[in-house]
This record gives sequence, structure tokens and C-alpha cells, in this order.
Amino acid sequence: MPGRSSEPMDRTPIQVLFIEDSEVDVELALRSLDQGGFEVSWDRVDAEEDLKRALGSSKPQAILSDFSMPRFDGVDALRLAKELAPGVPFIFLSGTIGEERAIEAIRLGATDYVLKNNMRRLGTVVRRALTEAAERRRILLAEEERTRLVQILEATSDYVCMTDPAGMIIYLNAAGRKLIGAPESEGASKFADQIYPAWARELIEREGKSVASREGVWTGETTILGADGTEIPVSQVIIAHRAPGGEIRFFSTIARDIRERKAYEARLQYLANYDPLTGLPNRDLLGDRTLQAVAHARRAGRPAALLVLNMDRFKLVNESYSHGAGDTLLRMVADRLRSAVREGDTVARLGADAFAVLATDLARPDDVLPVARKIREAMHLPFWIEGRDLHVTLSIGASVHPRDGEEFDILLRNADAAMHRVKADGRNGFQFYAAAMTRQATDRIELENELRFALEKNQLEMHYQPQVVLASGRIVGVEALMRWHHEGRGWISPMQFVPVAEDSDLIHPLGQFAIIQSCRQVKAWDQAGHAPLRLAVNVSARQFRSPGFVESVERAVRSAEFEPGRLELELTEGVLVENRQEAADILNRLKALGVQIAVDDFGTGYSSLSYLSRLPIDCLKIDRSFVNRVHQPGHDAAIAQAVISLAHSLGLRVIAEGVETAEQLEFLRSHGCEQGQGYLFSAAVPPEAMVSFLAAGSLKPSAAKFN
Repeated sequence: MPGRSSEPMDRTPIQVLFIEDSEVDVELALRSLDQGGFEVSWDRVDAEEDLKRALGSSKPQAILSDFSMPRFDGVDALRLAKELAPGVPFIFLSGTIGEERAIEAIRLGATDYVLKNNMRRLGTVVRRALTEAAERRRILLAEEERTRLVQILEATSDYVCMTDPAGMIIYLNAAGRKLIGAPESEGASKFADQIYPAWARELIEREGKSVASREGVWTGETTILGADGTEIPVSQVIIAHRAPGGEIRFFSTIARDIRERKAYEARLQYLANYDPLTGLPNRDLLGDRTLQAVAHARRAGRPAALLVLNMDRFKLVNESYSHGAGDTLLRMVADRLRSAVREGDTVARLGADAFAVLATDLARPDDVLPVARKIREAMHLPFWIEGRDLHVTLSIGASVHPRDGEEFDILLRNADAAMHRVKADGRNGFQFYAAAMTRQATDRIELENELRFALEKNQLEMHYQPQVVLASGRIVGVEALMRWHHEGRGWISPMQFVPVAEDSDLIHPLGQFAIIQSCRQVKAWDQAGHAPLRLAVNVSARQFRSPGFVESVERAVRSAEFEPGRLELELTEGVLVENRQEAADILNRLKALGVQIAVDDFGTGYSSLSYLSRLPIDCLKIDRSFVNRVHQPGHDAAIAQAVISLAHSLGLRVIAEGVETAEQLEFLRSHGCEQGQGYLFSAAVPPEAMVSFLAAGSLKPSAAKFN
């Protein structure tokens, strides 16, 4: 029966399972344990099934078993206990066990044995057995912990090494062995400094181990020698491990291979300073080198120069060749520029088709001329691109320090201004900077700011030029043209402010304003009872290719409740051929809205008629440059006649622009041109002036134009 002995406060509690058929012997054992200083909780079994039940429900701290019982053999009990409760001390308590059988029992796993006629030993034997069992559990747990730690260290991708205070490796994990190329059986029993290059050994001894010894840990970056002797950069931590007495027992090192990170950092550093396409320095690095050149020029009293180079008609390469041809050409041009400049000069790429050359240590400003001449000579030979010869010319502008500026941004701006003057004068040339260029650039910036203000304050106006049937003068449409009346400058021509808008982000809001305002105005004339008109609005290339352009047109006609079929967007030939597939996609989306498309200034470009014939076009407009001379002998009359015939053959409307004389009108009528616009009928007028024209319904040619 289960029971409990007396419970002194200073006794050691213990849970005991007796395998015993004699209750009297259990009482004797309990008395002996009590005398040995134990507070015993106990249970007794004397059969195999009872033992299984007892060990299945709880684990005792010690098992005391008789050796010979009528219902259960002690050896069988030992085997079962070792199976169900391994690690629990099993002590034979028997009066019949002999020395030979006792030795065999211990060999089978018994902890000890005590004879029943010598119970005085029982307390001592049990206490020793409990102590040994606890130590075995501690060692087992420590070994399991060590095994888990080793498994973790072997599995980690970081290098882990342990060394004694003298630097001898006592452990090196799999990642470490792999990093240094050591076989699995090697790595330990060698000195750690053998796996570092000389400079890293010195750093670790001087700083790493010294700081770790003083502060416990050191963190830094070093390198480890790989199997082939290459230096592998690592991020490293060294930890000093101390014994209870304070002396250092060993050092541990954790290192991580940072080759990928270093390569990424090097790539970032490269991209921060070099153009990835050509390998040339970029604008930032050019700026740094210009600052150095200026500082040297001040000390030496010798000028430096900055040249800006722009490839002429580079867009034609992208249009005429494959997508990769332009990049190939840029790399080839970069190579020639490198070979053309002097040693010590810097060739840089500013972006797109723009390059720069920093020429330093010049004897006098005019020494820029030989540099520019060599650059231009380098372009004389054609470039072989996709099986064809391609000739490249450059427009070059130059600014000279200190005459044209003391800082990089100023020198670059002035050289760029000189380059643009070369462009304006016909390209393929060289020019020094002149002060007048800066004034022109400043005026342009001021005009942009004022245009932005005018847009915000609703100071822009839309005027309308009538489009008439040439045979009768009946008004069938209007072309919307933007006008700007500046408070201080008066009327500013679109020829001035539209290019400024094109070069900035203003072209998008200006274009949106033109469409919305014009749609609303024509709708207002409808509501006033005038005959419905077709509305023509010019669209710039940048506006046409901007993201969301088609959606902005849809919003404009919807907000004005204007029929899309009465809106005609005018696009130049260049817009349609610059990127043909993109242009065709945008046109098809516009046609899906119902919008009409007119090709403006037709005949002035270099477009393919077969290509244009495949586009969803509704109208061709004869450029005013041809109309102006149709009544004179020459090619212009033939071109105008050809455009009219082409439009008719394609089923398109044709409108002549710039009709100013009776002779032009007669020519156009006689060759079948149905519609036209120009000063002969009316200039572009404000909405209020247009009302009187609409009331009349038609316009007669102005008598003043017949003289």
C-alpha cells in the first residue's frame, strides 16, 4: 500500500518505486531511508503488469527491487525498467542475491545492490545513485546541447573558428573549411594566422585580439586567404571567452563572406561616377575633375576648357536602324573620342547623345581649337553599323576658364549655349561661348516662368481661324490657335512661347487647356444656334507621346459634352514617323474614341507614303510654304497638286493652309482642293469676332488681298 514516512523539514524528498512482494521488507527499507535523511513518497508493485502501469503513469527517482519474487523475476524487472525508465537508478534490495549474481545484475544495468540483512547501507547507496544519476543527466544534457550547437555551427553559412590563446585552431566549421579550401579532416591543429594575409594578421593582432581581450568583442573587416591564395573579404567578429578565474580560455571568430556586397558596393560606386553604356565618366565625375582642373589652373596660371559635343541627327539612327544600333553607335563614338583627346583630358557622357571633353593645362585659350579639330577629324571616317556606313558629325561648343566662368555649372552651361548656337547655325561646327548666349538663355528662363504664371492666372486665350469651302466660302470648321497677351511685352508669338513650353513640362497643361477651352467654345456656338463646326487643334510631339494623352482627350470632350467626331487633332509628319509602332497604336486608340486625325504641314517631311496610307488619317493639310508659290513655275505647284491627288486617291479631305491671294485660291480651286484657310478669308480672331462670321455662315475673299 502506498504510504509516507515522517516529514522532517530538513530531509531530502524522494519518489521511490518498490518492486517487492513483502510489505514488511518495504517497511524496513523505508525505516532505513528515513534514517538516511530521506522524505519518501513510494509505491509498491510485485508483478510485470503493475510495473508497466506504475512506470507509465509517472517516473520515480529510484527503483528498489527484490531479486527473487514468486510472481516476478528481478532480472526481468531490471530489463523492463531500463526500457521504460532509462536513467532511473535501479538498486537490488535482496536477501538471496549472491556476489556472482550481483555482478551479473550490475553488468545488465543495475546501479547497485544492498543485502536486506545490511540495510544500514541503503541510504548511502541511494544518495550516491541519485548524485550519479543527476551527473549523468547533466552530462547528457550538456552533450546534447553541444551536439545541437555543433550541428548549428556546421550548418551555418558563416565562417566560425575557435582558437586557444596562442592562436592554435581548436575548431573550424564546415563553412570555414570550405572558405579556406581545407578538407573535412583538416583546418584544426593549425595556427589561425596561416589563413590570413600579412596585413590582416597584423590588424587582428594589433587591434582585433587586443580590443576583444580588453572589451570582450571586436568587430571589423579583414580578408581570409582562399584555397587558391586569393583574398576573400569578410566581415569579422572576435570574442574573448574567459574562465571563472578571469583568464582567457579561447577566442571565437565569426566571419561572413562579403564578396557579393563588396562587388555591389563597387558597382554602385562605379554607377555613381561612370556611364554604364560607354564606360565614360558621367556628369558628376566630370564636375569633380573640373573642380580639380580649375584649382590647378589657378595655381599654374594656365587656362582649362570645357567642350560640349552633341551628335547631329542622332534620332535618325534610332528611326532607321534597330533598337540596339543607337547604343552601339554611342559606344563607338565614345571610343573615338577617347583616342582623339590628349592624355590627361577627360571625356565624359552627359546623357543621350551629348558628350563633354575637359581639356586642362592649356598654354592659351586658343589651344582648344586643336582639341576640337582632332575630335572632328576622328569623326571623318564612317561608322560601320549593321552592314552600312554611317557618317556622324558633331556640334561643339566650348567655354574657357577663367574667361567664361569659375565654376563647373557655369562653364558647362556656357559651353552648352555655344553648342546650341552651332546647332542653330546649321550643325557640324565649333564655336566658343559668347556673353550674348547667356542673355538669350536667361530670357528663355524668364519667359518660361512668365508662361507658367500666365497659365496659372488664366491669361492665355484661344483664337480661331475659319476653315472654308473654297468654292463658296462656307465656314465648315475652325482651327484653334493659342494666343498670349503679356501685360508688359504685349502679344507674344506662339513661335516664341511654344518652343519654351515644348522644352519644359508646360506643354502638357497648355495642350490640355487648348483642347478643353476650344471644345467648350464650339459647343457654346452650337447652343447659340450656329451651324455645327469641325474643330481642329494642334498637338505637339511631346504632348502626343505623353502617358495618358488619349485619356486626357477623352476627358476633355466628355467634360465639354462635345462630339468626338467633330474634333480633329493636327499632327506633323515627323510625329507620325518618329516611332511608327507607338504612333500607330496611339492613333488607333484616338480613332476608337471617334476623333479625326489630320496631317499638318504635309509634304515638308521625309515620310513614307506607303506608311502614311496605312494610318487612320482623315485629312491632309498642304503646308503654306507650297501654297505661297503655287501660282509660280516650279516644284511647289507640282507638290501641291500631288498632295491634292494623293488625298483624293486615299479618300481623304485636303485643306490648304496660308491662302493669301486670289491667284493661290484660283489654283487650288482648279486642281480640286475643296477647303482652305488663310488671311485671304480671315486671320485667327477672338471668339467674339468669330460670332459675326458664323452668323453670316460664309466668308468672301478679302478685296484687299486681290491687289
